[in-house]
Amino acid sequence: MSTKRKTVAVHAGAQLTGSKSQPVVPPIHVSAVSFFDNSDELDAALDGKDYVYSRIAAPNAALLEEAVAALEGAEACVAYASGMAALRAVFDVLNLKQGDVVVMPADGYGVTRSLFKNLAVRTGARIEALILSDASAPERIVALRPKLVLAESVTNPLLRVPDIRALSRACREVGAALAVDATFPSPYGQRACELGADYSIQSTTKWLNGHSDALGGTVSGSREKMAALRAARLLGGDVLGPFEAWLTLRGVRTLPVRMKAHCEHALHVAKRLSESPLVARVHYPGLPEHPDHAVAKQVLEGGFGGMVAFDIKGAGRPDCFRFLEKVKLARAAPSLGDVCTLVMHAASASARRMTPEERQAAGIGESLIRVSVGLEDPDDIADDLLAAVAEAMQR
Repeated sequence: MSTKRKTVAVHAGAQLTGSKSQPVVPPIHVSAVSFFDNSDELDAALDGKDYVYSRIAAPNAALLEEAVAALEGAEACVAYASGMAALRAVFDVLNLKQGDVVVMPADGYGVTRSLFKNLAVRTGARIEALILSDASAPERIVALRPKLVLAESVTNPLLRVPDIRALSRACREVGAALAVDATFPSPYGQRACELGADYSIQSTTKWLNGHSDALGGTVSGSREKMAALRAARLLGGDVLGPFEAWLTLRGVRTLPVRMKAHCEHALHVAKRLSESPLVARVHYPGLPEHPDHAVAKQVLEGGFGGMVAFDIKGAGRPDCFRFLEKVKLARAAPSLGDVCTLVMHAASASARRMTPEERQAAGIGESLIRVSVGLEDPDDIADDLLAAVAEAMQR
């Protein structure tokens, strides 16, 4: 089969291995348990060689894993019940111990930071938060000699873009594992494993699903590393349900078409916002004035993503809350990747779990709005955002 992404998205994960039946749409396999007339076949299934118990392996999740691995350009993939479960699985599988260092983005998703801080307390590991898009980040990694580096392909919510290739070289030098949360660009926009990541993580709830109707997460990488994750999942039970897997695979079919439009719309909206005197700053890596624009052109494929953030000039939290109430086309919701435009106040949502000091160090201010740009007409989206800003800032 072709390796071109549009073709892979439509056809990968369409047929179960060993079956001659070829349904156009894979069915939903709801049975958690299967039986065998032959005891040897049952015994083999209990080792994961067939489907017998959905905590071990399940048909719909297996089809999704095949499709995501193909999109990521990875050897294998493991699916989880949520993106957070996928992140935790990577932390846990490395068996970190007292004194081990974990590097993560200081300006990344606040809930991930909270999760890793809690896990570090239990294991005795030490968290070091760095701005990984800074040119000095690889040198800092070498000096810290961590066991794990977690990066975000595009940071949430400030949309900074680290050079994954440079981070990978630093990790290789000190023997650190590099995990990349590549949710924001999706596999359409970046294949993190091809840039040197050991683990590429997706919250499939977002762009891969594309319709806000199924939670899920995936980790992709080498067969060896995915085998270790799969073995741990068998015991931990963080499995993805059949309905969620089916819905997500349905979304995967249109990922390249949707993401192309999301990227085009986001760039248009970012340009419109940057022209407004009510907007202090627009954060979008597709704009030439973005600090990581040059890096983004090298590490992001097919566009600069569907996320935009902007600071409302002179706004505080009450003003931003009014903005959320004034939008008419967009919807105030703490997620992203839907066909409709979603907006949120970053400090009270994606950065909610961060301390005020952590938000200040990251540069996440009270005036920051994050936008997941949808598939509506981009001028309608921009008009809606700008009208809401104007209404919110009326004194």
